[in-house]
Amino acid sequence: MAGRLVNALGAAPAAAEAFSDAATLRHMLRFEAALARAVAQAGLIPKKFAGIVAAACDPALYDPEPLAEAARRTATLTVPVVKALTAEVAKRDPDAAGYVHWGATSQDVIDTAMVLQLGEALPPLLKEIEGIVAAFATLAKKHRATPMLGRTLLQPATPLALGQKIAGWASDLDRARRRLAESFAETQVLQFGGASGSLSALGGKAEAVMTALATDLELALAPAPWFAQRVRLAAFAQDCTLVCGALGKAARDISLMMQVEVGEASEPSGPDRGGSSTMPHKRNPVGSTLVLAAANRAPHLAATIVSGMVQEHERALGGWQSEWPTLAALVETLGSSLQAMAEVAPGLVIDTDAIQANMDAADAAVFAERATFLLAGKMGKQKAAALVEKALAKGGSFVEALGQLRTELGDEQALLGHSSEFVDRLLEELHRK
Repeated sequence: MAGRLVNALGAAPAAAEAFSDAATLRHMLRFEAALARAVAQAGLIPKKFAGIVAAACDPALYDPEPLAEAARRTATLTVPVVKALTAEVAKRDPDAAGYVHWGATSQDVIDTAMVLQLGEALPPLLKEIEGIVAAFATLAKKHRATPMLGRTLLQPATPLALGQKIAGWASDLDRARRRLAESFAETQVLQFGGASGSLSALGGKAEAVMTALATDLELALAPAPWFAQRVRLAAFAQDCTLVCGALGKAARDISLMMQVEVGEASEPSGPDRGGSSTMPHKRNPVGSTLVLAAANRAPHLAATIVSGMVQEHERALGGWQSEWPTLAALVETLGSSLQAMAEVAPGLVIDTDAIQANMDAADAAVFAERATFLLAGKMGKQKAAALVEKALAKGGSFVEALGQLRTELGDEQALLGHSSEFVDRLLEELHRK
């Protein structure tokens, strides 16, 4: 497993903690303790043994390293964990050891622990998305009518309000957040099916046990075990990727606006932030870098989850086993992206003078479309287009070449078209959600 140094640019500490060795053991053992209580409550094992099993489910009692080594020999972490738990229970009461892991199978433990880990990791991340959306919305409102040079195919185009660009970031990110919140909620279900999904080992007590288990773990109870039905996880993985992509769109724009030749925006500064190992003058877009790295990585992680959906019969060989480390990496990637943008969004600095200077430097691009349509009302679009092209060919100031339209072309509000209204509509949509 990659160490913290390799993962420094790919995982935020808070998200990574949910998948740490301690957290993994905590959630697996939490399942085992809850299972012991549930089967005892149903009368399947002596109640006095449930407390003994639960007391042995302390993650501090176990060493992750030998468990990880043993997991590779059984192709599942559950086997060595249950074996170690059974030995720990036996120290306390040899008779109780025979009731560990009653009626469950390895995938029950793994899938439920994975679901619990998502339950720990995601709520703070969803909250962080809300903060980023709010920061962008505030900035968009501030620049509702700030004209800037639009760019299409990386070339100067017609103007729009800066607020429309930023509100677009907020709107798409919020849309991705809502999708992720929904798919995350659908992952929060218990996995409990026993050997092949029938819970036959529990006889007539199956319903009572799985209901008690789900209640204890604060998870929903699925209509049936979902060993080989992985749409929930695949949808969640894809929605994580959409959030990374929406953040990446904002980061791409910010990094382009930060280029010295453009100079329209800059990330917040701080000690050693954006420095270079060899060039003292550099102020690199470090937040955008981390966000773009995540946007590049996330789709391929999600693809692994989706490709693993084609699983054999009731329990698969290799499909679900690929999910746990991949989902962990994906959530860590999402956390890295959010942590980076959470620093950038509220501190993004806009240079309106540079924005205006870039508009002035590209006045032909700014005014050509509007001039065409102003003239078209008097002479038709074909003649107007020919006249505008002739004025452009003269070089120099396009406004001077069409001096008779100086007043109309200089109407800043008209120049923005419907852009400011689009800002209002995007922000209103955010407010309604």
